[in-house]
Amino acid sequence: MSLAFEVSRRSSLRRQATENNSGHVHAHCISLLPTRASSSTTPPSPTVKASRPRRPKPIPNSYWATPYLVACEFPYCPLTPAQMAQKQTKQKLDALLLAGVRTFIDLTEPHELFPYSPHLTERCALVGIDPREVEYHNFPIRDRSLPDSVDLVRRIMDVLRDNESRGRITAVHCRGGIGRTGLIVGCWLVECGIAKDGDDALRMIAEEWKTVEKCKRYPLSPETGPQHEYVRTFERAAWIDEKHEVL
Repeated sequence: MSLAFEVSRRSSLRRQATENNSGHVHAHCISLLPTRASSSTTPPSPTVKASRPRRPKPIPNSYWATPYLVACEFPYCPLTPAQMAQKQTKQKLDALLLAGVRTFIDLTEPHELFPYSPHLTERCALVGIDPREVEYHNFPIRDRSLPDSVDLVRRIMDVLRDNESRGRITAVHCRGGIGRTGLIVGCWLVECGIAKDGDDALRMIAEEWKTVEKCKRYPLSPETGPQHEYVRTFERAAWIDEKHEVL
């Protein structure tokens, strides 16, 4: 079965625990408009038969880590004059929005790539989506490196937890969608209880990574040994386990 549907009774318990917890942190967040409307996106049902085919990828270099989380490469590139002249104006960002993504978690550093957050409102309008439904968060991690602090990872986990509790689909990405993205996906699989531990999370990512277009050029995700070790030794937040014990 696809990793996106390896969800068991623990998911239901986790959802109940999340609804009872209100201490979410939203750092580095950009709202596109002053007010935020509730997302009208209907999330895919995690209850499926084992024979169900894989969910279509929004873009070739992406995969569904969970029913509410897609991992991918950087989704935006400035259009050249030639592309504009030929009306080749589509962006990977558009495909993600059309796939139901309403929250973007960007792991790139400032000035690493051409920023797309200023263009989100425009892209939403082009594909007929209310910009007030979309959130953008930037949690920079240096390329091929580890997060600067555990607190940074915990803040990312808080955003993912909050969005899943609201039935919102999130896209997490770095530059290539390989190292930093794989690290955060692995941590989330442990944090949310889909993976029993870091080794299990790495196994799940490896299975999904085989389906990504660039896997032959970049066979491993996460990309570096230290990134793998970070996921392997990652432990879920203590308060989550305490909530589960109460339930």
